[in-house]
Amino acid sequence: MGTISVNKLGGLALMLAPAITLIFYFLQPGGSFIDAADPANATETISALVSNAALGKIVSVIIPIGLLSMVYGLFILQANIRSSGNGDALSRLAALFVMVGVIGWVIGSGASLAIIGSGLPVEQAVPVFGSLYSAILGIGTVSGIMTGIGFLALALAISSRDDYNKMMALLAAVAALVAIAVTIIGGMNTSQLQTMNMISGLTYLVHMVWFFMLGRSLIKR
Repeated sequence: MGTISVNKLGGLALMLAPAITLIFYFLQPGGSFIDAADPANATETISALVSNAALGKIVSVIIPIGLLSMVYGLFILQANIRSSGNGDALSRLAALFVMVGVIGWVIGSGASLAIIGSGLPVEQAVPVFGSLYSAILGIGTVSGIMTGIGFLALALAISSRDDYNKMMALLAAVAALVAIAVTIIGGMNTSQLQTMNMISGLTYLVHMVWFFMLGRSLIKR
């Protein structure tokens, strides 16, 4: 592994990290499959986290690793864009916004781990960590907007080039716009948060496929 090229490692990160992150996101207690809860309902979500502490701890560690690995891949992709052709300025902006958004999500995962690792029973954890969970929602909303802007900028940068799939880049740009819109709606109206999160998850699937294609292209360079 010590001799692996930068492009190959970056490409593998883009191909694998988003998929791993998505899998563990779905496994997160209180999410879509494990003790599903309305994310706007602190009582339901905290109860799900505390009741599935072992799984929650694993998820809270793996998701940040996956996100940061994805950011590494995006940095390598941006370096390739910078070295030749169009899109340098927008790709630099994209890297900044994605990095800030991912840092926010990592902080949110750490806060979730604090709830899970408290060892408190459900009836005590809910009143103690209600405010912390509200902070997690706020951080998640801002992080989602920042990351969406970053994905949009990257998609527009790549759509200006001839050495990548322009149609897929434009589709990723549309998905990013949708992600930004639903994140704002969910943040402003918590009654719509669960539905908006589902839509946002669909846009992430589009980006996951796009990143896989970008990763393959990066490896071939």
